[in-house]
Amino acid sequence: MRWDWVSLWWSECRAPDAQLVIGVLRDVEGVPQAIAPLMLSSVVQSARKLLRHLTFLAGVGDAHGERLDFIVPAGFESEFSPQLCRIFSLVRHECDTVRLNHLPEESPNTPHIQRALQTHFSHASVLNRHPCSYIELPATWREYEERHTSAWRSKLRRHSNTFATLHGGVIRMGGTDTTIPQALEDLRRLHAVHWPEGISSFLTPPSWSFHQRLAARWLPANRAIIPMLVSCDRAVAVLYGFIERGEFFQYQMGWDHAFAKISIGRIIIRHSIDLSIQRGLHVHDMLPGEHPYKRHWCHSSRWLLDLEAHNPASWRAHAFHAMRAARRMLPYKSFTPDETIS
Repeated sequence: MRWDWVSLWWSECRAPDAQLVIGVLRDVEGVPQAIAPLMLSSVVQSARKLLRHLTFLAGVGDAHGERLDFIVPAGFESEFSPQLCRIFSLVRHECDTVRLNHLPEESPNTPHIQRALQTHFSHASVLNRHPCSYIELPATWREYEERHTSAWRSKLRRHSNTFATLHGGVIRMGGTDTTIPQALEDLRRLHAVHWPEGISSFLTPPSWSFHQRLAARWLPANRAIIPMLVSCDRAVAVLYGFIERGEFFQYQMGWDHAFAKISIGRIIIRHSIDLSIQRGLHVHDMLPGEHPYKRHWCHSSRWLLDLEAHNPASWRAHAFHAMRAARRMLPYKSFTPDETIS
């Protein structure tokens, strides 16, 4: 929800018909106290393309935000959030459906938003619940290692030593030891290897342009980092993530299949966790997705919610809801990921 992210997203990734819907709560002198960053937009998806959606700003499409919420000063959620939620009644007639993706379940704003959707819309529900694996970081890497078995520690140390001794491997930092454009190009090259069909949303032209501009702002400001593993002057693993309020968010990575036998992907994650510890961060979050490799590192999860509700006066919303309910009653068939969450 930082200005850099949402403003760049608006210029690079928004749909042509997108319209800002920013609710601002002001005091008697006109000073902003809290913000509901929303927008109206179509969603390019077969089952939803005829619906007008009310969503979080930067909440859909390429480079969508991974954790989205109202912007409310900590401790004032019970006072400000219900007032911000008036935005739903004010714009209900302009949308067919509300779709609020990646709202943290633990956010103090969440119950107020859910209550408002139940009041002003129909069929309000939690459409998806995404687990985010994360690590509560200790003070040292050794303390983190001790949370795992001796076999886990031995294997990781052996692979790290093999990379250093047999492959001349070293760790570098994008933006410090190499230029930001070169670090991003190495990330793009290694990430693309794992998406031979070209379906990674990270590499679409709008998303790639967005992240090139974002990294140029956030790496010098220490809001993002790009640790890299280099062998023979060539990057063989790259990780890209963000720092926000004492937490690290592991966003994207890529690694060279030629180093699979020594688990090069795990080595770059090991270094990124160590960097988080060295910077005094208290959480290392691997963001949504139930990938097996995350269980190798994390013992805790927190949840992101996708909330949905429909305008009771919209015939399009009624038709969509009825058709989806009917489809779910049909015998099982294989759906694409987009279809299963529509």
